[in-house]
Amino acid sequence: MTLTKGNIVIIPAPSDAYKNEHRVTVHWQQTFTDRQENYIVLLVKNKSQDGAEVPMFIEEDWYTIAKLDKEATKSGADEYEFVINDRVQYGQKNANGDGRFAVWHDKGRKPYQASLHRFVETSVASRVFATAQKLVGEGLAAQAKQIQEIGSAYIGDSLKTF
Repeated sequence: MTLTKGNIVIIPAPSDAYKNEHRVTVHWQQTFTDRQENYIVLLVKNKSQDGAEVPMFIEEDWYTIAKLDKEATKSGADEYEFVINDRVQYGQKNANGDGRFAVWHDKGRKPYQASLHRFVETSVASRVFATAQKLVGEGLAAQAKQIQEIGSAYIGDSLKTF
């Protein structure tokens, strides 16, 4: 099922430990300037679609109890109900909505998606990089990461707003 405007997703309450474990840095180029920002990667449950899991990226500075108290409804000690609306952007694999993921951030940020979900790739790449460091050492793993970052910073589609 595809995430759509008006769906309600369940966001876990933020904690420092959770932020540290789920933080990724996304690199892109915007108006000829290299940019990078941290996002928290969550696999949220879509309450409107029987708990289907959806990847969601939240600007790190926005993943706070104070921000969620303003923008969402607390539904338990450890979670919030958040309505997907025009404050949220999305990326997807194709026009059918396959592989759709949500991004809640300052929409002044204009990262591009590479052909296979720029944000999702960044999340996976950071985990692959950690594994590569263990297998081949810091030097070769760093070179592979640099090649991936250069290519994905300049190509792809913009995120869309719900």
